[in-house]
Amino acid sequence: MKRPILFLLVLAAVAAASVGVIAATAGTSSPKTMSAAMPGHSHASHAGSPAADLRVTLDRLLGEHAALAMNATNLGVRGSKSFPAAAKSLDRNSVELSKAITSLYGAKAGKTFLDGKFQWRAHIGFFVDYTVALAQKNKAGQAKAVANLIRYTKVHGAFLASATGLPTLAVQNDLRGHVLELKNQLDAYAAGNYTKAAALYRDAYHHMFMTGDLLAGAIAKQKNLQ
Repeated sequence: MKRPILFLLVLAAVAAASVGVIAATAGTSSPKTMSAAMPGHSHASHAGSPAADLRVTLDRLLGEHAALAMNATNLGVRGSKSFPAAAKSLDRNSVELSKAITSLYGAKAGKTFLDGKFQWRAHIGFFVDYTVALAQKNKAGQAKAVANLIRYTKVHGAFLASATGLPTLAVQNDLRGHVLELKNQLDAYAAGNYTKAAALYRDAYHHMFMTGDLLAGAIAKQKNLQ
C-alpha cells in the first residue's frame, strides 16, 4: 500500500465517528438543548419529541458511520485512488457527531471520548493497522491489530456502560459484534468474495440501527426524555 493512502487512513482515524458516541458522554442537558444541538435535526419533523429526535439522529449517524468506514477500508486495502474522497466523507460524518458531543456535553467530554486510551480514535487506528497488515499479508500484524480491537471493546464498552447505565457486558458484546462485522467484511472483500462482503456490509449497517436504538433508549431514560 502506498504511503499517501496510509496517511489518509490515519487522517480518517483522527476524525472518525463513534459507536454510541453520545452515550459515552451523557451528562445533564435539557430536552430543548438536546433537540437544538442534534446535527440534521428538523424541529418540524420531531417537534415535541426529543427522545424520538435522539433516536433518529443516532440511527442515521451510526448507520452512516458503518457504511463510510467500510467504504474507506475496502478502498484502502486496494490502495484505490478514490480513497481520499471516501475518507473525506467519513470525516464529515465525524464532524457532525463531534459537534453533537460538544453542543450537548462540552468540549472536555468530547475530547475524553475521542482521545482516551483504547477509546474511539484508538480503535480506528487499530482498523488502520489491520487494513495495512491485510494488504501486506502480514499475519502477525493482523493478529496484533485484532487483539487491540478486542481490548478496545472491553475498555470502551466499560466507559459507555458507566455513562449510560447499561449493563457492561451487553455494551462490550455489542461493540465486539460491530468490530468483528467490519473486520469480516473487509476480509471477504480483500479475498475477492464480493457476494459475502456485500451481505456482511448490509448486516453491519443494520447493526448500527440496533445500537442506536439501544443507546438512545438508555439516554432518554437517563435524561427523562419523552
